[in-house]
Amino acid sequence: MDPLERTRRFWLDGFNQRDEAVVRDAVAEGFVNEAALPGTPDGPEGQVAVLRRIWAALPDARFEIEQLARDGEHVICIGTMSGTHRGEFFGVEASDRRVAWRQCHIVTVDGAGRAVRHRAIRDDLGLIAQMRGD
Repeated sequence: MDPLERTRRFWLDGFNQRDEAVVRDAVAEGFVNEAALPGTPDGPEGQVAVLRRIWAALPDARFEIEQLARDGEHVICIGTMSGTHRGEFFGVEASDRRVAWRQCHIVTVDGAGRAVRHRAIRDDLGLIAQMRGD
């Protein structure tokens, strides 16, 4: 599958629709998520664990893709995640506040278009300030 289409499906069907089979299909067995919390396992199950943590904290979380591009083995996805903070996240207890979190994901893909490495640029401090009401 084309890496751009697989990435689009990851966000729109996997993340937004909570379809863990789509998430697992998008991620190669040796996948390393450099943006995950320490102790998160590699591979598809580690990525599912990351998303479950987000979904628990922001049960209505959605990701809106703003730009999606590919350069060789790299896919770049820029977008905004939003949701209602209803569970502990980044050490902040539930606040019931609406939040929006700008993100840039840089994914290295294999020949089948599956993610093998993930790095992210995110406004984590901005998210924490929104959850706290700063």
